[in-house]
Amino acid sequence: MPASHPRTLHNIQMLRAVAALLVVLHHALPHYEVMGGSLSPIKTLVHWGFAGVDIFFVISGFIMAYTTFPKARTRSNATIFIKHRLFRIYLGYWPFFLIMLLIWYMKDPDRLHVLDILGSFFLTNTNMFQLILPVSWSLTYELYFYLLFLLTFMVSIKQLYKIIPLFSLLVALLSGYTFLTHTEPAPLLYSPFLLEFFSGVILYMFRERLLTSAMLPLALLISVSAYGYAFSYEITNGLLRVFSLGGGAFSLVWSVMILEQQQIYRAGKFLVSLGNASYTLYLSHLIILEMFYYLGLRNLFTSNEHPWIPLAGLFLILLLCVTFSLLYYRNVEKPLYKKAVSYGSHT
Repeated sequence: MPASHPRTLHNIQMLRAVAALLVVLHHALPHYEVMGGSLSPIKTLVHWGFAGVDIFFVISGFIMAYTTFPKARTRSNATIFIKHRLFRIYLGYWPFFLIMLLIWYMKDPDRLHVLDILGSFFLTNTNMFQLILPVSWSLTYELYFYLLFLLTFMVSIKQLYKIIPLFSLLVALLSGYTFLTHTEPAPLLYSPFLLEFFSGVILYMFRERLLTSAMLPLALLISVSAYGYAFSYEITNGLLRVFSLGGGAFSLVWSVMILEQQQIYRAGKFLVSLGNASYTLYLSHLIILEMFYYLGLRNLFTSNEHPWIPLAGLFLILLLCVTFSLLYYRNVEKPLYKKAVSYGSHT
């Protein structure tokens, strides 16, 4: 990889789009089934859509290293890093938090008494069943990753090449201990999800050795094996999820980076654009699913006799989510973030 990084990693953006679409499909599954959808391949794919989150975590680790390692280890750069990350997370999230809060108030106001409104607002709670917008549990982990990464500005890059692998090993050992002793890992502190994040960092650190054509068969083999193990044994959570779905996600990111680095394949404009809008797609789709139901669209695509009708309903859900996300990102999210960054640079 050249010393001066390209501004856009096309295949990474493509994977962001894929990850977000997988999560959308996963949450659309109940609607598909109620509409009468029974196609087994579709249901299997949709069921495993939650694995898109693991892809997001690996990508986050890679991108944070990609964007910060070339920068000088100064307090100024550390401040800019955390400011931009907080702007990105909260400015993108709060509008959808408020909309979902309104939906809960109109739909089931009693539910608000058992939901953690403050924890949802500030993203301090990882229990999806207590959140206003359930998918926001992953954002709490993202924020924790960012705070940990902020500490990397305190040491040199040379030291980081020793510290990060050792820290990852420590997290793996602690996670392994809690797994073997059947105890819960401390929330956030040494969550197994950290391993997904730091696997992305390590992929960046050793990219010159890993992003070669010779490594592509190995990356694909590991990805297929890891996902195959998860699917075969129904792995959905905990340390085994990180080693299977997380390992698959790592190898998938590794594979697409090889394809781009070696100029074998580079994602096109549409997939890159959807990748840019993937954060909006991730945050907004539950709201769009609510609208799909309350506007009566789900009833229009309900059929137990013609399997293509529920499938068309599922396609419409994707179309609505994608269209909204692209428009919102271009007209609201991106301009808002740019203004915040511009304002923050003058304060």
